[in-house]
Amino acid sequence: MFTITVVSAHKPIFENKDTTITSPIIIDDHTISYAVYGSLDDKNDVDFLEFDAKEGEKFYIEMLVPKIKSNIGFEPNFAIISKEISTKHEVPFTVPKGYGVINVVYPKNYENEFYEKFTQTKYLKGQSISGIINKSGKYIIAVYSGGKGGKYTLAIGKKEDFGIKDLITFPYVYFKIKYLFNPVFTCLGLAAIFIFIVGLINIKRKRR
Repeated sequence: MFTITVVSAHKPIFENKDTTITSPIIIDDHTISYAVYGSLDDKNDVDFLEFDAKEGEKFYIEMLVPKIKSNIGFEPNFAIISKEISTKHEVPFTVPKGYGVINVVYPKNYENEFYEKFTQTKYLKGQSISGIINKSGKYIIAVYSGGKGGKYTLAIGKKEDFGIKDLITFPYVYFKIKYLFNPVFTCLGLAAIFIFIVGLINIKRKRR
């Protein structure tokens, strides 16, 4: 069950610091199934990711919103930005001259809920976009909100690519994701596990 759970999940990427359009999170291979875990402080906060793509490659991007109390009313959008894009949608942040923009907004009053087994978290499926890359080049994904801030998970790619390293780091990744969504509950859970282990050790010592 452990192996099946890990293999069916996305490879995680965490937003550990604020990004800019000139200093984004780099996605090594956009065709591999990644899950980017991030948060927006408010309507002025924008997260940036970047990937290289070749003509003819398939691409896939989907917004997922954890169904947690702090996310009520949070509707994150994302845009794809590149010199190779001719479309120029309007977005509420500065785009470099010569870049095109495809804006993909969160659907209003949309309640497509599902349960994600890897993080044991309920999500709302937001907007998604997929297709074929028309021109080789660099592509930037900008995640932003027109209103309040919140926590999001951005799914990128569909090709599963898990190895031994992913299996070994699974416990760390699991608790890091749980802490991101619910830090208080996660800390209490870890404390309970620690107390339980210490209790077992003391019982074994007494029996000796």
